[in-house]
Amino acid sequence: MAGNKLTVLSAGTFIRGDLYSQDVLVVEGGVEGNIVGNRVIIKNKGWVHGNLLARSLCIEPGGVVDGAMKVNESAVMTAGEAGERLPGGLAQNLIEVKTEEEPQG
Repeated sequence: MAGNKLTVLSAGTFIRGDLYSQDVLVVEGGVEGNIVGNRVIIKNKGWVHGNLLARSLCIEPGGVVDGAMKVNESAVMTAGEAGERLPGGLAQNLIEVKTEEEPQG
């Protein structure tokens, strides 16, 4: 089958255990365990208590990841249109983290 596959963990749903996703995983509920995925989106009321490994990660304002995060390509944590306060008291509209390119030589 061609195309992206979408897995949604809906609000009000809680999973205890590790999750693996080859395509897009949207977390609106809660996960107590580790996540390994291609593209992971943590929505505003979503939370993860465990480690997260993804190729691409987006965390919306209010979304929580309580554990180590490793992102292979890009990560975005938005702070909303009003420039909400982020941890450390920073007021930002967007934080983007990209991995370093491998040295050539």
